[in-house]
Amino acid sequence: MLIFEEHFQDNHHNWCTKETADCTLSIESHYYTFEHKRSGGCSWLSWQSADFFYDKLEFRIHVVLEKVTGVNHDGYGFVWGLADSSNFLEFVIADNREYRISRWKNGDYEDYVPWKTCKEIKQPNGVNILDIRRDGDNVEFYINSVLVETLPADKVMEVSDRKFGFIVYDQIKIKVHSLIISTSSSEATTGQNNKRTETATTASFRIHEPPEEDTLENVFADLNALVGQEGTKKQLLSLANFLKVQTERKARGLKTVDTSLHLVLYGPPGTGKTTIARLVGRLYKQLGCLQSGHLIETDRGGIVGGYIGQTALRVEDAVKQALDGVLFIDEAHALVPKDASYDDFGLEAVQALIKRMEDHRDRLAVIVAGYKEEMEHFIESNPGLQSRFSRLFYFDHYTPRELILIFKKFCEDNGYTIDIAANIALQAIFEIAYSNRDNNFGNGRFARTIFERSIEQQANRIADFVGELDDAGISLITAEDLGIAE
Repeated sequence: MLIFEEHFQDNHHNWCTKETADCTLSIESHYYTFEHKRSGGCSWLSWQSADFFYDKLEFRIHVVLEKVTGVNHDGYGFVWGLADSSNFLEFVIADNREYRISRWKNGDYEDYVPWKTCKEIKQPNGVNILDIRRDGDNVEFYINSVLVETLPADKVMEVSDRKFGFIVYDQIKIKVHSLIISTSSSEATTGQNNKRTETATTASFRIHEPPEEDTLENVFADLNALVGQEGTKKQLLSLANFLKVQTERKARGLKTVDTSLHLVLYGPPGTGKTTIARLVGRLYKQLGCLQSGHLIETDRGGIVGGYIGQTALRVEDAVKQALDGVLFIDEAHALVPKDASYDDFGLEAVQALIKRMEDHRDRLAVIVAGYKEEMEHFIESNPGLQSRFSRLFYFDHYTPRELILIFKKFCEDNGYTIDIAANIALQAIFEIAYSNRDNNFGNGRFARTIFERSIEQQANRIADFVGELDDAGISLITAEDLGIAE
């Protein structure tokens, strides 16, 4: 459940704004400016309140901060459990790459974690993401998605009040880009009808569950029934054999070779990449590599947010939904377009994804798909991607013969047949399309379009005397029905 969300589009939460000789607080374009102008070891606080109590067993506080100016050794960060300027807890970072977790009680100061080095802090004057997550008896502290500290909840959640906000020390100016407080993802995404409630921090995706009575034999049967892509089929068979042997070696107590379950599927559109990804999930389940084998299908639009900090939350939500199965990112190259600027949120998605792939390497397979050249650029854009995606599966254009087989499969699945003249017409249609193909040629999608147009044309042809036709006649596609499908 989303409890509090602030991106500073306006000041509807009534944050303090003022301009004095000591400090400046103002709402700018999508951020909160907070500047402490004095020196001498003191701090300034700005706080807010919401219907949130820290005794919840699971929650997350997500803060995106950017230092603008100031000294390196003094801190800035987030405060919680605040009653007044003498009673609060703080999680602060400094530009010398150190952080601290402390408590102020009636003006007395106590370090829970004294200044400690963290190489993940971005400097100088960079954007940093702070996370505080409670999970039962423990509270975890993250900097830029990296866990830096775990403390007992009964210690750091012994709060004076429920207010929360920001703190800056001597002569530091920061921008606060966002603040989000939420309960666990499972609470946030289901309602009375067990339907996900979409928020700015939840991923958008489609879920594909494996068949209930699935077997390894069924997986291979469905794989072999696919038209074309013989090279990909051989690669999958080889991978399955390797995993099968490694599983047997592990069962016997023999040494095993670690292998990545992550895959890259690249090639033109409409060549069956999504279908193969679903089969891989089923395959991994049957081989004992993943417990569920379900597939979460998303793309850039499903995991990239509109504000700094949202994207990491969306990626984490997608990963949580995919645990024990496959996270499939279609057109993944869109996350790192060739003309992307350094602050493109797609880059944030990649960084968050790499971290989660490492955190959940035993419970998650990530499959990325896209066009050949673009996917090569995507993988080469980050060393973390190169090290985690070692298996590449190339999908080629379907040949005219394979397109005819796909068309006939659509006919079979929908109860239609074609005559000899229609078969000849199809051959001509697909040969012309294939010879004129470019990177956007639809392949299987093109065959589906031709099929849908042909049955529509067939309906126009027989509508006036449909009652006079037998089952064969009402199901037959002729060359005439393909006349407009060129």
